[in-house]
Amino acid sequence: MSEAHTVPIRGEGPRPRTSTGERKREQILDASVRVFGTGGASAVTHRAVAKVAHVPLGSTTYYFTDRNDLLLQTMAHARACEAIRLASIVDALDEVLAIDRSVEVLTEMFFDKTVADPLYDLALFEMFMEATRNVTVRDEAREWSRMIGSLVDRVLPPSDPGLPRESAVQIVACLIDGLMLEAVSNGELTVADLSERLRVVVDRLCIAR
Repeated sequence: MSEAHTVPIRGEGPRPRTSTGERKREQILDASVRVFGTGGASAVTHRAVAKVAHVPLGSTTYYFTDRNDLLLQTMAHARACEAIRLASIVDALDEVLAIDRSVEVLTEMFFDKTVADPLYDLALFEMFMEATRNVTVRDEAREWSRMIGSLVDRVLPPSDPGLPRESAVQIVACLIDGLMLEAVSNGELTVADLSERLRVVVDRLCIAR
């Protein structure tokens, strides 16, 4: 028999969950990310997500107590998946990067995926828009921003000492977000276009090596 895990659910006590149940929960959350990307937060309902996940409606209501719980756990799931992917890239680095190499790594981290698979980033932007209106998910959006900032900080070369490091990192992270949104919204910018624009800003904020 599979070992049961206890996972707290918002609004309820801990609920035992088997490994099979955890796989089904992740299947539902993956589907919810897709619904987020195709229809925005308003499209994320138990019924819509169950349909995309190819599970009974009762499965979504079992794992997620209400719609806000589904939204919150979907954002947490997407952040966790993205954190694993991004950390695998950054953890492989073993030196302080020069500007050209930094831009290459940041391009690999963010732009390669945006152009190849825009749906995931559309979901991300919809999640952040939801956080502007729904305080339930706002802390999760903040955690996502902190995660991105910490990874950008590890990749970015030493910045101009006249500018606080935190400001330089935030400028680059926000530029990346803006370029990703521009790419998914107009479908015209290539990875090379995005990388070139990022290079201009990194070059001005950081010390050449």
